[in-house]
Amino acid sequence: MIRLLLLALAMAATSPTPVAAQAFMFESGTSLLAKCRNKAPEYALACTAYIVGVVDGIRKDSFIGRGRPICWPDKMSADDARRTVVAYLERWPDQRRGPASVLVSVALNDRYPCQK
Repeated sequence: MIRLLLLALAMAATSPTPVAAQAFMFESGTSLLAKCRNKAPEYALACTAYIVGVVDGIRKDSFIGRGRPICWPDKMSADDARRTVVAYLERWPDQRRGPASVLVSVALNDRYPCQK
């Protein structure tokens, strides 16, 4: 058991990116866009459900004062959010490697910027 632990520590120490610094994400912009482009109903649902979940999480953070202000429409539909995110991902392919949750926020903030 100790040998296995030492081997794991040695491998982590020689990893090009430290294990703690490696970002974990369930969904990247690339994988989200693939779901959104897929014509099968279950993929369209997964795409929309993911985006709506992110939107709800961001709105919750804003509501409790933990997030930055957002200026999105109060009555934004799930389809509108989905179209906005897909359009952003298609327009900026170099962004797709990032976490999809961040890209959902960026896409909506880009479309609905706060007026100063």
